[in-house]
Amino acid sequence: MKKLLLALLAVLLLTGCTSAPAAKTDEELMAEGWVKAPAEGETVVLPAPVDTTKMYTPSKDAAEEACADGIYAAACSAINSTNLTEYLNVEDALYIDLRDYNDYAKKHIRNFEVIPYFGLIFNAEANTNSELSHLYGGEITAPVSTFEESDDLLEAFFPKDKTLFLMCQSGGRVAQFMEILAAKGYDMSKVYNVGGMGQYTDASFADVTTNTEEMVVEATYKLDGLTRN
Repeated sequence: MKKLLLALLAVLLLTGCTSAPAAKTDEELMAEGWVKAPAEGETVVLPAPVDTTKMYTPSKDAAEEACADGIYAAACSAINSTNLTEYLNVEDALYIDLRDYNDYAKKHIRNFEVIPYFGLIFNAEANTNSELSHLYGGEITAPVSTFEESDDLLEAFFPKDKTLFLMCQSGGRVAQFMEILAAKGYDMSKVYNVGGMGQYTDASFADVTTNTEEMVVEATYKLDGLTRN
């Protein structure tokens, strides 16, 4: 990729007395295809998580609707398989894969750590079934804490002061989890549903993907030592 030099461009004329041509402006050079390099220490500017120019289908038989703030579907996300590679090294951000560890171990995108949503975070019956140890039960829009420590653990796993990039297999688990985060007071302008691993199968992602398909991991999940509500 061409980069726009910050120094003035000049041409030495070895013959004659003709003066060097005037340096082109940034705008002129960028119009020719050059890209301005970020200044040292400059942070990446992230788009708003929801792209309101997109359309999505709320359910299988529903008509398409316009994406809007508060719609966490992967189809509405401003960061997805078309541009995620531009945002894989954002400073002060966490990259979390919400799939079970077995699926994560087979194939995942580098930088993403695994915290299983269905294994640890949510089960609708967790708050009423003592054999379950998920952080929350009830409804995703009104989650019920299973333990006195549930909210503290949620913030330990997903700090409120960080930008969160979340993925799963298709984006559905992420959309559910974002409802929980919203209900728990998270700043949703810093939470991104980047879709699912099933959308990152193109060969262009080979350099950022860890593939250990020959490995099979059987993982079970349980939170011990907590105070049940």
